Amino acid sequence: MPADLYAITTVQDTLITQSARRNVRKLASAVGLALNIQPGRGLVMVLGTGNERNNQEALETWVAQALIERDLLPTREAIPMLLRELESTLTCWEMPS
Repeated sequence: MPADLYAITTVQDTLITQSARRNVRKLASAVGLALNIQPGRGLVMVLGTGNERNNQEALETWVAQALIERDLLPTREAIPMLLRELESTLTCWEMPS
C-alpha cells in the first residue's frame, strides 16, 4: 500500500474510532442519567474492569462491551437494550434488605 494511501486510511480509522468513543460516552451518559447513577466509584468493580476512575468510566466500559457483544453500533437505537441490560445487571448486584 502506498504511504499516502496508508496515511489516509490511518486518519480515517482514527476519526471513526474517536467518533465511536464519543458516541459510547454519550450513550453511557444517557443510560446513567436514565437510571440515576450517581457519581462515585461504587460501580467500578461491578461494571468496569477495575481500572476505571469513577462510575462514568465504568459505565462507558460496560456500554462498549455490551455493544461489542451484540454487534451493535453506538447509536441511540441501542439505548432501550442498554437500559434493559444495565437494569438487569444492577438488579443482580443489589444487596438484599
